[in-house]
Amino acid sequence: MENTAKQEVAQRDMMKIIGLFRKNSFRGEYESFEHGDGGQDEYLVTLVDEKTGVKGLFKADLGTGVIEFQHVVTVTE
Repeated sequence: MENTAKQEVAQRDMMKIIGLFRKNSFRGEYESFEHGDGGQDEYLVTLVDEKTGVKGLFKADLGTGVIEFQHVVTVTE
């Protein structure tokens, strides 16, 4: 049976994700953290870049230490 409810991301995992982003020179405001579909170490992270103000969606894998840009998130004002 499929678990349709997304699990919350633990605080310690958020800190690991932020550390991975900082190690790769990303700086900004983290808007959301969600578990990805690729396994327990994969997360989807929404980050607003502190220099440009651009909001992007990234896939971060704590197991491999890889961050992949997915797309720019557009905001209508």
